[in-house]
Amino acid sequence: MLRPIAARFGIFIFSFVFLIGPARADAELDRLYENASGAPQLAMIEQAKTSIDIEIYSMKDSSVFQALTRALDRGITLRIVQEPRPVADPCRVFDPPTQADEPKCREQKNFVGLVRSKGGRYEPFEKALCGPGDGSGMCYQHGKILIVDANLVAISTGNFDASSFCHREQGPSKCNRDYTVVSRDPKVVRAIRSVFEADLAKKTTDIPSILASAPRVTVSPHSLAPILSFLNSAKKTIQIQNQYLKNPDVNAALIRAAQRGVRVFVMVVSACFFGRPDQNAVEHWTRIYTAFDAAGIQTRVFNSSIQIGGLPGYLHAKAILIDSARAWVGSVNGSTTSLAANREYGIFSDEPAVVRDLGSLMYTDYVAPGAGTWRESLQCRPDHSASRLPEEP
Repeated sequence: MLRPIAARFGIFIFSFVFLIGPARADAELDRLYENASGAPQLAMIEQAKTSIDIEIYSMKDSSVFQALTRALDRGITLRIVQEPRPVADPCRVFDPPTQADEPKCREQKNFVGLVRSKGGRYEPFEKALCGPGDGSGMCYQHGKILIVDANLVAISTGNFDASSFCHREQGPSKCNRDYTVVSRDPKVVRAIRSVFEADLAKKTTDIPSILASAPRVTVSPHSLAPILSFLNSAKKTIQIQNQYLKNPDVNAALIRAAQRGVRVFVMVVSACFFGRPDQNAVEHWTRIYTAFDAAGIQTRVFNSSIQIGGLPGYLHAKAILIDSARAWVGSVNGSTTSLAANREYGIFSDEPAVVRDLGSLMYTDYVAPGAGTWRESLQCRPDHSASRLPEEP
């Protein structure tokens, strides 16, 4: 069983000293936050002095719009790149507002106009910047980053939505398990800014060359190789949380690790979160999880009966912990599209506090009374939501 670490959710309350204090040579470079217990993004926006850059898949949280509006009013330079067509989202945020728009869609569109009217930049992600992926031609800006004052970056597993931040006053139907790593490492900030600048300008750039000077950063469509290398480096344990694991290379790496004696613990979201699975889906996931079982991988499923913030919980996080010593956190789902086509961001960290806190949260979820087996998941037991959310790319 996983090594238990006492979960103290109070540690995720904002650390303003870390966010805005001066960097020291002996100071930690990274800090981990569990979004529902205190995401750092709003604090970063409020404390910005000169500039705010955002690259995001979905941004619907009213409190984020309000904080960014206040930043514009105090003269902060604001630049945003956003996915124009998220999966199953009918709102086209870059189209003009219409009377047919739902209130939340109208709010988003009005915010785009507000940013532009105040001299900011708000641009749709250019799909030509994607990689080849699985050959389907489908790709997305699925990353979730915030850069403040060109010296501090937040890399998140969660979108800037009420469900990720668990802002219950906005009426989300669920609260996500999502993580954010805030880093002040100059190499990390510089690399992510370089990719952002190219995406804002809708220009291709040599991402592998950028990452050569910042090996702690992952950027899709070039995420597969470093994540495979990370998994292959495991000597004792692999702990992984993701919405799903369907990329054959990643799954094969997990199986090989288990076969060489590494203890592998996997937690994925209930199949019923995407609607009751049809027979093809049942057969697909049965093949994957049966192979995991045969290799000795221990798989648990995060069900909506696991509550976060008093609401049904949803495992939206994407995180890996190796040998209880090194972590990776990012936006990359376990799909070929996410690994090799989309724009995605992630970060490796061996910061002791990051490793400790991530391990504590992953352990708490893994042993939660509401967690189920993959077979129960395919039968929608003990999950009670079957809320028919779309699979993300």
